[in-house]
Amino acid sequence: MTEFDPDEGSLPDQDHDHDVLLIAGSRPEVARLAPVATAFASADRIRALTVATGPDPMAVHEAFEALGVPADVTRMPGPITGGHPAAIGSMLMTNLDGLLVDLDPSAIMVYGGGMTAAIAAQVAFWRQIPVVHLQAGVASDDLLCPFPQEANRRIIGQLASLFLTTGGAALGSPIGPNAIPVGDTMAANPQPADLRFARLLRRVRTDGPRLVLVGLDRPDSLGVLAGLPDLLEREPDIEVVLYGELAGHGAAAPIADHPRATVVRNLPLAELVGLIAASAVLVSDDPELVTDAPGLGTPAVLVDGPHIPEPGDSIRSILSPAVMTTIRQVLAARVSPPAEPSDGLEAARVEQAVAWMFGLSNSPTLGGPLPGQAEEASETEHEERRQ
Repeated sequence: MTEFDPDEGSLPDQDHDHDVLLIAGSRPEVARLAPVATAFASADRIRALTVATGPDPMAVHEAFEALGVPADVTRMPGPITGGHPAAIGSMLMTNLDGLLVDLDPSAIMVYGGGMTAAIAAQVAFWRQIPVVHLQAGVASDDLLCPFPQEANRRIIGQLASLFLTTGGAALGSPIGPNAIPVGDTMAANPQPADLRFARLLRRVRTDGPRLVLVGLDRPDSLGVLAGLPDLLEREPDIEVVLYGELAGHGAAAPIADHPRATVVRNLPLAELVGLIAASAVLVSDDPELVTDAPGLGTPAVLVDGPHIPEPGDSIRSILSPAVMTTIRQVLAARVSPPAEPSDGLEAARVEQAVAWMFGLSNSPTLGGPLPGQAEEASETEHEERRQ
């Protein structure tokens, strides 16, 4: 872990003309920014520094390590009075402002609409540091859904210089001319080492079964296990992955014997993040994991956990006996769009777009025409039509 101290010179010497801080405040943000850091290192045109921060920077730090990209800077929080967004935001604002003053980067990159992303974008704007917004292209017309990410996303959209979207036109409010489709960089993360999960993800992504991911550790969640065989019977198009301490309980034996179920005691974080993103619903008694799930595009059910519902919330807190009913409701209501095929170049396209922003490339897209060439081609086509 590196708690940056400018007096100690803990970061490598600057050997590039431009540097970008990849700022993450949650595991979903790490899942999109870690492959980008690898792409920047491979191209070696711009120095990218990964920053683990947010309300729980150690969880973010561990996520970077799990995805094979250690955090260059882990920014520990100052004292937080209560868990209200205002308290967290004020802590982050002071903390991130100090980091930007110390490092004075050429730009910062944030993902999505989390609290850390919104605060980092505002602080960078005040310091006249360009903001690159990497987001999944899921902006909606409802300011309160998802809450508060959609509002944060709109704030960032007013401050960013470069917008990198999943693909096609960005939804919701117009975001300006500098919008470049790059694809979802999460697809560039390492594939699961366990062949069972690698094959399962391929099936899910190719119009296969819907995945129900169930993570249970507490004994008072045993009631959920009893309902899983019936869920598998009633929903023939689903597969279940059960993990956690209760996966070793005797009550899990009928699930382990089912041909459409996989039961494991432990899931490495890198594989867990990929499975959550591919799931139709996550069911867990881990509040932190459930909080992360919407950022990975997955509705979540928190079993017997304290949760205060917010407008447009995709997290539900359900007592154990009612979980199966809620899962069926989510499955019935959720229509997952077909997954965009990945060519593995999503993170490379991000690096290319940022290099173009800095004037290090003539085209913002990989293999794209040079700006002058694009104009000449348009004039040629126009002349051919006249003839």
